[in-house]
Amino acid sequence: MPENVQPGFAADGRGTVLWAETLAVPSAPTAAEIADATPLTYGLTADGFMHDTTIATITTGRYTLAQALELDGTVTDTVEVRWVYNRVTPTDVETTLGTPGTDGYLIHSLGYPNGHTFVAGDVLNAVIPVTTSIPRDVPPAQNSEAVKIQKLNVRGQVHREVEVAAGA
Repeated sequence: MPENVQPGFAADGRGTVLWAETLAVPSAPTAAEIADATPLTYGLTADGFMHDTTIATITTGRYTLAQALELDGTVTDTVEVRWVYNRVTPTDVETTLGTPGTDGYLIHSLGYPNGHTFVAGDVLNAVIPVTTSIPRDVPPAQNSEAVKIQKLNVRGQVHREVEVAAGA
C-alpha cells in the first residue's frame, strides 16, 4: 500500500520566542508565567534564533561482538540570537538581553501563530535557562539593517516538548 504524504504547516508567522525572568517550575511553566514573558520574536532577524543540540556518542563493545555499540553521551545545547540594533530606539530584545550576566529563560514555540495566548495543554518546543553574554556587532553591509549577535550561555537543563501547566 502506498504511503500517504504527511501534512506540515508553513512556519511563516507561526513561531514565538519569549523571555521569562523567572519560572517556578521550568519543566512545566504556567500559562500565567508565559503571559508575563517578554516577546522577542519580531526583534530578532529572520535567522535570529539559533538553538542547536549536539549529542556526544559513546562507542563501546562486548566481548567477541563484531559490532560496535553506541550510546548517547553528553548533550550540549548552544543558543545564539541575532537582533535588530537601534541606538535611538532600542528594541525589546536589546533592552531585555543586552546586559551581559542576566539570567532568565528562553521559551521557544513553533506551530502557534505569533501572539498566541498559551493555555494549559499547549506544547512548547523548548524552555532554555540562559545567562546573557556580550552582544557583538555584525559588520554592516550595504543595504542592510544594523544587527547584533549574542551568545546565550545555557546554565541548566533544557526542557524539550514542554506542556504548559494550569495555574497561576
